Amino acid sequence: MVTRKGTVLLMAKPFFPWMGNKEKLVPYIHQLIPPHVKQFTEVFGGSGAVILGLQPKKGRLDIYNDLNDDLFNVFCCVKEKSFSLAKELKFLPVHGRTPFAFYRDMAAHEPDFYRHIEEEKRVVAESTCFTEEEIRELLTILDGNAKFFDVRRAAAFLFTTYGSFSGTGNSVGIKTVDPQAIVDKLPQVSRRLDSVFLEHQDALVLIPKEDRPDGIIYADPPYMLTEKVYDVRFLPEHHIVLHDRASSCKGYVIISYGYDDRIIDLYKDDFFIISLKRTNPLSQTEGSTFRELIITNYDPSPYLNKQLDIFGQATEAMWEPVILHRPRRILKAD
Repeated sequence: MVTRKGTVLLMAKPFFPWMGNKEKLVPYIHQLIPPHVKQFTEVFGGSGAVILGLQPKKGRLDIYNDLNDDLFNVFCCVKEKSFSLAKELKFLPVHGRTPFAFYRDMAAHEPDFYRHIEEEKRVVAESTCFTEEEIRELLTILDGNAKFFDVRRAAAFLFTTYGSFSGTGNSVGIKTVDPQAIVDKLPQVSRRLDSVFLEHQDALVLIPKEDRPDGIIYADPPYMLTEKVYDVRFLPEHHIVLHDRASSCKGYVIISYGYDDRIIDLYKDDFFIISLKRTNPLSQTEGSTFRELIITNYDPSPYLNKQLDIFGQATEAMWEPVILHRPRRILKAD
């Protein structure tokens, strides 16, 4: 897509459903990113809604990270093996409980689907042609090959997320999966990922590694009491560790959460807290108002005062951003 000014838009939307997807908040998160930053790191990548929707910029490094093996693998495949993935997706069977279980087991990396890798490892281990050090190195590579850049596993992952409730991949839903609809999304996503570096690390470990004065860390951790929904282990006490990591950052930090008084109490001493509220106009019942939190270590006021640019970003409803809390001291001066 090309704008009137001749700018080629390389943004993309998420290509699979995922619990906690921030697609509806993307314009508001993008609005808060200082234009001069040289690095953008999304440490809890998930479906990649924020980084995929961020227009690439010359001189800025964009990093997607997630510790979930299937997420990292599917992003690797779309970035480096999109044609092979598209071909594999077209062989998906019809929707139903039996094929769902088949692909769920494949995505779970069941041994039956990777006997060739195990055979290769056995041959290497029994070989007299390599030293012990060389054998260890080859086995490490084979283990990596079994996990990543695996188009069959990526296709299985996409099938299970599209065919399950809430994109969890844990239970079969009632939706019919159209492989072609998935395939049609891949080219745009692949083009966007051309300029994205992919990481597969613990977010809490990566934050200090990628922190830099002219960079920004974006974190969308599991919400309180939803930690067990995700495959990657994230304990309640890890919310405190995340706060401590963010407090120590020299660069800019944005963190998104569902509205939660415990999170407000945790961050109120050192961070700006923005509340976003959206009311369902079709419902006057209790619970029809949805609230989210966006937390920053720098003053977001100059960015909130700008006109919201939602060009190319479809939103179902507008949110009302309000600065809920200002800290006594500012961790990051703009």
